[in-house]
Amino acid sequence: MPFCPKCRDEFQDWVEVCPDCGVAMVDELPEPPKPPAPLEKEKFDDRIMHIATAPNEPIAYMWAGILENNGIHCLLKSSNLRAAMYSLLTNQQYSIYVFRTTALRAKRVLSPFEKSQREYVYSRKNIYPIPSRVFIIIIHLVWLIGG
Repeated sequence: MPFCPKCRDEFQDWVEVCPDCGVAMVDELPEPPKPPAPLEKEKFDDRIMHIATAPNEPIAYMWAGILENNGIHCLLKSSNLRAAMYSLLTNQQYSIYVFRTTALRAKRVLSPFEKSQREYVYSRKNIYPIPSRVFIIIIHLVWLIGG
């Protein structure tokens, strides 16, 4: 029985050329090619590390996008998922985690954004004095209750 040396299929005696590969048949198959030796696994530290805390969801996703554009994979975690039901999502803090091997580079990438965010929060701190903050929370709660 003839064999195709390329696809290693067996055919009937009357077949002279493999219909799939177009290669001439041989009587015996050559030794199968040896698979390449497995590459040594790179040493990879798969532990994650907290590198930053974003003040709200939009900022967290913006920072995550910046990290991804720089080739750094990250994980976002809300600080308190239970509170999400009772508060605005824009008021939730998000922790940003990266692999330990990329943590230093990620901190360098995010440092200008964290600094500008701190300056923005500090400059906007007294826009809503405490009484109006309480008023906003009361309006939000009344809206949630459906009143």
